[in-house]
Amino acid sequence: MTYEFQLPVRNQELVRLIAIGDYGAVRDTIHQLGALGYADPDRWSKLIPTGREGEYLSIHTRRYAPAVE
Repeated sequence: MTYEFQLPVRNQELVRLIAIGDYGAVRDTIHQLGALGYADPDRWSKLIPTGREGEYLSIHTRRYAPAVE
């Protein structure tokens, strides 16, 4: 006899957060969002220069299951 096991399907939403600014401000924002428990600091991209003097960006992708209404 074989049994098939399927996990429940949950609809997941996707949110991308983008932080753009000077190096220190972006880094501090990433850590503040981590302290709030909203966006894990280790899951952000490395800070990337935008091409503008002193400006950097970082991206965080967050998946979550929306609340059931």
